[in-house]
Amino acid sequence: MQKRRAGEVVLGALVCWMLAACGGDDKVKVRGHVTNGGGQQSQGLVDGAPALAGDGTVSAATTVRISRVVASGDLTTLAEADVAADGSYTLELDDEGQRLIIEAVNASAATVGSAVLDSTTPRSGQDARTAPPITSESSLEAEVFVQMVRDGDSPEGVDTVDLRARLNSEQAAAVRGQLKATAAESVEALSAAVRAAQATRIKAYARAGVAVTQEQLFSASLDASAQLDASLDAGGQSAAGAYDTFFAAVRAATPQANDAQDQQAEREASVSYRIAVDARLSSGAGIAVADASVRAAAALEARATEAAVKALLQGASATDLTLQQANTAATSLRANLSSATAANAAATAWANYNTQLATGGSATVMGAQLGVTSSNQLAFDSAVHAGAQAGATLEAALGTVLEQSGKASATALADAVVNAFATYDAAVRGGATATLVAFGPKATTGVELLIISEGSFRLR
Repeated sequence: MQKRRAGEVVLGALVCWMLAACGGDDKVKVRGHVTNGGGQQSQGLVDGAPALAGDGTVSAATTVRISRVVASGDLTTLAEADVAADGSYTLELDDEGQRLIIEAVNASAATVGSAVLDSTTPRSGQDARTAPPITSESSLEAEVFVQMVRDGDSPEGVDTVDLRARLNSEQAAAVRGQLKATAAESVEALSAAVRAAQATRIKAYARAGVAVTQEQLFSASLDASAQLDASLDAGGQSAAGAYDTFFAAVRAATPQANDAQDQQAEREASVSYRIAVDARLSSGAGIAVADASVRAAAALEARATEAAVKALLQGASATDLTLQQANTAATSLRANLSSATAANAAATAWANYNTQLATGGSATVMGAQLGVTSSNQLAFDSAVHAGAQAGATLEAALGTVLEQSGKASATALADAVVNAFATYDAAVRGGATATLVAFGPKATTGVELLIISEGSFRLR
C-alpha cells in the first residue's frame, strides 16, 4: 500500500498544521493502537510490497496517518499523529468520514501496518471513535480494500464491514509468509473474491425478494462495527466473543432480510468467494492462502446457517428436544471448524453437520421435526433422495462455473452462482414437497431443512 499521489506527505503535513491552527473542540477524534500481533515480517519494506505488521511493528512505527482512498486506489492523507511508546495514538480530523485507511509508518515513511476504519462516528456517549487495533489481520483488510478500488470498485461502493468479516488472522499469516510478488498476487485474489462475494450476496437477496443495496447493508452494520472495534481495542473480551456479538448485532440491524434469506445469500456468496480464490490460488505458493480462505468461508457460512435453522425451527414451534438436537449439531460444527487446520477438515465438518441436520436419515433434526415413523419412513427417504439428486446437480453446475467462469468478472460469477442455486432450490422444493405431503403442515419446514443441508457449503 505504498503507492501515494505525489506530494501526499506534504499535503498531510499541511493538513495537520491547519488542524492545529484551527483549534476548538469540534474536531473528529480517532483513537487506537498499533500492535505487534503475531508473526514476523521485515520492517524494511520496499515500495509496493504488502505491509502486514507482525513482531516489531510497535517499535518500528513512529507515526500514524489517516487517509481517504480515491478512485485510482491512491491515498489522500487527511491527518497524522505520533505513536506513543505503548503503540497508542490519537488522530484529529476536521470532518467525519467513512471507509478510511489508518497506516502505521516508520521513520523512513514506509508503511509497516494498517487498518480499515469503517466510519469516524463514535459510539453513543463517546467523544472519539475507537479504531480497530493495527494487526496483521487489519493490515490485510486494508490492503484488500485498496486493491478492490484499484480493480475498479468505487471507494464508496465497497462494504468494508463485510470485507473485514471475510478475512481473518490465518489468511493474514499465510499472506505474510509469502514473498513480495506472491503476496501481491494473494491480495489481488482476495480482492476478486470479496468483490464476487459482495456482488453475489446482493443478487441472492434480490432473488429472494429482498430489495437491499450494498450501501444499505454497510450503513446498517456501522454501529456493530464500532462496537467490535472498541472490543478488539480493549482486549478484555476474546476475539471470538467480540465477533459473536458483532454478527448478532449485524443480523439485528438488517430487518429487510430474515435469517433464512441471510443464509441463502451467504451460502451463495461463500461459493463465489471460494471459486474466485480457487481460480487464482489453487497451486504453488498460493495454496496456503486458498486453504485458509476456504476455512474462513466455512466458518462465516456456519454462522448464517445456524441462525437460519434456529429461526426456522422456532417459527415452526419445534419441541425443545428438536431445538436442542439442532443446537448440538451446530455446536459441533463450530468446534470442528475452529479446530480445522486444512480445508478438507472443514469440508468434513460440514458434511457431518449436514448428515445430522437432514441427510442422515430419520434420526436427524429434520426427522425429529417431522416425526418420522415406520408408516411414513418411505416418504421421508424419498424426499431425502430428491434432495441428494438436486445437490449432485448443483455440485456439477458449480464445478462448471469454476472451470469456465472462475476468473470472470464479479457480476458474471455472481449471476452464474445465483442461477445455479435458483435451479437447485426449485428442484428440491418440487421434488421433496410432493413426497412430504403425508407430514401435513410440517412438510414446509422439512423441505427448508433439506434445502439447507443439501445446499450448504457446496463445491467442497
